[in-house]
Amino acid sequence: MGSNSLRLILFFSVLFTLALIEFVVPYRKRILKRKDRWVSNFFLIAIANLLVKISVPVGLIAFSDLFREKGYGLLNVIEVNFYVSIIISLVLLDFLIYVQHIISHKILFLWKFHRVHHTDIDLDVTSALRFHPIEILFSILYKLFFIFIFGISSESILIFEIILSSMAMFNHSNIHLPKRFESALRMFIVTPQMHIVHHSVKKYESDKNFGFNFSFWDRIFKTYIKNFEGSDKIGQNHFRKIKDQSLKSLLIQPFLKIKVK
Repeated sequence: MGSNSLRLILFFSVLFTLALIEFVVPYRKRILKRKDRWVSNFFLIAIANLLVKISVPVGLIAFSDLFREKGYGLLNVIEVNFYVSIIISLVLLDFLIYVQHIISHKILFLWKFHRVHHTDIDLDVTSALRFHPIEILFSILYKLFFIFIFGISSESILIFEIILSSMAMFNHSNIHLPKRFESALRMFIVTPQMHIVHHSVKKYESDKNFGFNFSFWDRIFKTYIKNFEGSDKIGQNHFRKIKDQSLKSLLIQPFLKIKVK
């Protein structure tokens, strides 16, 4: 089985499982019907994948193998145990995604594209797919740069991408977790109840809880907040109508003139 086939099988397995759990034990009551958001969210990721295939047709894994063959990157220069290098790479990649997430909030040009993700006024498993195609392309190029710098192996990339997509779907899911279990879980990984605060309409709250996998980055770098401190309203105040959830609206949204975040 090829790596792409494995990723697809795991992706849809996680997506289906979490969607089913959401139906059985939801955390929050929906504002919109699934059909008002799901179609656009799925089409966004489909367009993003097409754009990436056109722009970077060989993919990150092929580049990683090329860099390893040429001896480029820190981990290809120094002698590190294979399994140790995978652990180092997974932690490093997770940190880099945390940093990228912060940057996407702090730089206005990048925020305009990332805001598409934040204009979802309901959070569920499909919110993890709701990223503007151009932001996805930026993310691929960002990761490619650091794969080159650090010589991250293709095995590490495959494992990380599976973990990242699975965890993104989990921590965006509308699943109720028992309070004690959730509190214990968020000591190590980002939970839905931790991440939803990041989607607050309040800027102070949306500029917290940037992690996707490990929850300790936010604690280490003082970007952690435990709960909503005001209203638990999520999304963006400028984009709360059903028409704002259409595929066309999401694609053109970064190019609209909005004065405030």
